[in-house]
Amino acid sequence: MKLTITKEFSWDCSHKLFNPCLSKKGNEDEYGLCSNIHGHNYKMLVTVSRETNDLENGMIMNFKDLKKIVKEQIVDEQDHSLNLTEGDEVIEKLSGLGLKINVYKYETTCENQLKAFWYRLDTILRLHGIILEEIKLYETPTSFATLKR
Repeated sequence: MKLTITKEFSWDCSHKLFNPCLSKKGNEDEYGLCSNIHGHNYKMLVTVSRETNDLENGMIMNFKDLKKIVKEQIVDEQDHSLNLTEGDEVIEKLSGLGLKINVYKYETTCENQLKAFWYRLDTILRLHGIILEEIKLYETPTSFATLKR
């Protein structure tokens, strides 16, 4: 038997899918409407367990501590931001306007974002003896990606 807890997080964020190896037309063909800047109401479920079954205080982890870590590592960066891929011409056009823009080396698909979030959270949670078991990232209410240990 494995005991886990799950906490839900949400934020609003926009992105534009862009592959620097493709032409403008190639990106439009590959990503359709997602080749334009557009927004989502993201929801993320983070599930954790503990390295030991001995729950001294009766908790795997205090929900407020999990919230603090996820907020600092993911939500604060993502909320009300624009996520773009290195090399996108939009970056140069928008730079210097004081906008909250995150630039990544990868395309900001739900799957790629999920993998990046996993790496960040897993590293920090392990320092506290907590095991990241699963992250589920919803890009829309009916579309999501899941990464499990």
